[in-house]
Amino acid sequence: MHRRAVFPTPSESLPLQMETIGINPEQEVIHRPVGYPYFHWLQTLEGEGELHVQSLIIKLPERSGILLQPHIQHLYQAKSPLWRTAYITFTGTLASTLTKDLYGPSSEKIHWDRSDSEITQQLERILKLAESGTDASGWKSSAELYRFLTLLKTNGRRNHLPSMSRRLERIQHLLDWLEKEYANPDLGLAQMAEQLNIGERQLNERFRELFGQTAYAYLIQLRLRKAKVWLPSRPDLTVRQIGEAVGFRDASHFTATFRQKEGLTPEKYRRLHGASAL
Repeated sequence: MHRRAVFPTPSESLPLQMETIGINPEQEVIHRPVGYPYFHWLQTLEGEGELHVQSLIIKLPERSGILLQPHIQHLYQAKSPLWRTAYITFTGTLASTLTKDLYGPSSEKIHWDRSDSEITQQLERILKLAESGTDASGWKSSAELYRFLTLLKTNGRRNHLPSMSRRLERIQHLLDWLEKEYANPDLGLAQMAEQLNIGERQLNERFRELFGQTAYAYLIQLRLRKAKVWLPSRPDLTVRQIGEAVGFRDASHFTATFRQKEGLTPEKYRRLHGASAL
């Protein structure tokens, strides 16, 4: 049975605003010469489909989908005897900015591992919410849609890279170790790479893929984050003592790094949060 829900138009503009959601047990051919007016997520639940968009032909097997931009010409059709699909269409004041930040400006297939069911489960959760008729304001659906889009980012795979969640699992041991060892001023790339039994270059590649920065830059950020906890909560310690406690060799290096990254000195940060500088 084709399940389809249409969301009510809210009385106020929402950052993410659902339009429709549904499951189609036997997807028909869809041809839209002028595209669809809203963002359109299409995924395969069973079988395989084929999407024609921007001179590309994209196969959509099970556990894969694509987010189509508004007003982009496209056509999709079944490539197997049965093509069962799910879809979400949405708009919103932040929809364009958010989708660009998460996935970039172009339409690209997202797929996920056989063992991962979170994405489809979240779509089902939104569909049940829509069918219940208990979200007249649209805010609950907006929040659930945001979770769906972030799951596509963290659990989905693009190109041949593992998903973000899988890549995080690969370095989680190191992240846990850094939470304990960050205060060691002698800590460097060699010791960090040793925790994962990989080279320093590969270590930096993994951190750039995940965090957009080198492993050592991540360590500095971690030390500053710890300092931002200590500065207001430990007025009994001087700024110099806090800098040393989080792994900086001297107060001048701590102050200069803090000001460069945070835009103010440690003393001003401490006063800003209500503690007196010593």
